[in-house]
Amino acid sequence: MEYRKNLDNKDSAPAEFLCPKCGNKGAKVGAITPKSLLNGSSLQRFDEERAYRFCKSPKCSAVYFSNSASSVFTKDDLRVKVTVKESSLDVPICYCFGYSRQSILDEMKKNGGSKAVKEISAKMKDPGCFCETSNPEGRCCLKNVDGWIKKAGKIADFEPVNDSVFDSHSDGTF
Repeated sequence: MEYRKNLDNKDSAPAEFLCPKCGNKGAKVGAITPKSLLNGSSLQRFDEERAYRFCKSPKCSAVYFSNSASSVFTKDDLRVKVTVKESSLDVPICYCFGYSRQSILDEMKKNGGSKAVKEISAKMKDPGCFCETSNPEGRCCLKNVDGWIKKAGKIADFEPVNDSVFDSHSDGTF
């Protein structure tokens, strides 16, 4: 079944609009998000008339998909690493203000805690954030940041930090 986005009603996607790689429902994302983050060759395949979803499954290579087989974009199609799809510490956790898993972990080891949520919240007011065009999820990162701070707090005292601690999260959260 072909589906074209109803410009007046972005919520008109049919229920069977699932990730073709893993079967996950995914989260709605505005066209501006993939359009801002796809690399050059992938952007040529992008059809902004389609409705897209973000696949939240960490083990799935798909990042954005529509209900058309030709409209599936993987990690390799993006200009940035995708937090929920990567296990490394250098992956961004806040795309707008440059926080990574490693920077927060380092802060926690040094100071016994993190002010990242407070700092990001202040920066969201001034100068303002641009999550819709910088975060592949197309939404605010504070939930991911808060989740990572909780996870990092549990591992901050252990050396060395092994990236495999991230591989056990099937829901993409930390």
